[in-house]
Amino acid sequence: MRSILKSYSWELLLVVLIGAAFVWSSMLSPYFLDPINLANSAAFFVIFAFMALGQFPIVVQGEIDLSLPSILAVSSVTYATLAVRGVPLPAAVGAILAVTVAMGVLNGVLVARFGLPSLAVTLGTAGAFRGIAYIIAGAAGVTGLPKQYTILGRMWVWILPVWVVLTVVAAVAFAVLMGATRFGRECYAIGNNRAATRMAAVRVVRAQIGAYGLAGAMAGVAGIVWVSQYQSARGDNADGAILFVLTAVVLGGVSIKGGSGRALGVGLSLTLLGTLQTGMQLANVPGTSQTLVIGALLVIAVAVPTLLQLITSWRRKLVGSTHADQLHHDGPPSLRSAGESPLKGR
Repeated sequence: MRSILKSYSWELLLVVLIGAAFVWSSMLSPYFLDPINLANSAAFFVIFAFMALGQFPIVVQGEIDLSLPSILAVSSVTYATLAVRGVPLPAAVGAILAVTVAMGVLNGVLVARFGLPSLAVTLGTAGAFRGIAYIIAGAAGVTGLPKQYTILGRMWVWILPVWVVLTVVAAVAFAVLMGATRFGRECYAIGNNRAATRMAAVRVVRAQIGAYGLAGAMAGVAGIVWVSQYQSARGDNADGAILFVLTAVVLGGVSIKGGSGRALGVGLSLTLLGTLQTGMQLANVPGTSQTLVIGALLVIAVAVPTLLQLITSWRRKLVGSTHADQLHHDGPPSLRSAGESPLKGR
């Protein structure tokens, strides 16, 4: 039991913080605990959840993808354009997934095959993809979608919107993918030591490209969710969402350096962030202050593991120094026997 608690200590901390956030948010607004409000708020954060789950394997590999909100924008405006032009729904969904996977694969090829830094690559493609979204949607965006394209945004499963249920299913799928498959093991191995993983005959390039392609697909699904919820699409959809997405992943216990983290932590982190932001919105906290809180949480999430490592290293050095001083004072163990010198009696 103690080992389990130690292994899941970060997730347990997130559970405690979620409870505190619920209490704090309910104090900010009496409407927070209304079941309908909670369900609708959860549906709003589904879009971020899909992108965060897609980002998860990439960060585990020690990389990053800043282009996911831009891929979402391309997905949403393309999906909406196909809808108003009368393309059948299954064909439109298939086309969107094909396009967004290709966009993710492009990122993966540039990073894995050509060895370019993921930060620079995805920052550049984020701008390029956003430009494509503006070109497709035009200045006015796309509106007037047929009802069949937005029906999922209005469907409920018992007391939850259908997209919330599908998000839980996706989170479980990612937990299995990263915890019980070869792909997941390869991701963690790459994040811990890419050179050693390559020497172990693991196809590092394929695993990295696959992670970026999967992230592109998740951003594509997020774009479909966007259209089903808002019944329109613009080139600036999800602009600025990357801060929330990265915070959700890192705050969930996924090391920004790669090699560690679980889908459970990402799910709990999304719940915590959603609770905090919903409470602040109901209390009419300005958007700039909300951004400040999210940014501060990202800095804290990155800094805490580093501080813990420094404290551990300092304690080890202190213990080692104390042990050395003790040896210097008492002499080597071989020269101590019940306080007598081995030369006594000669």
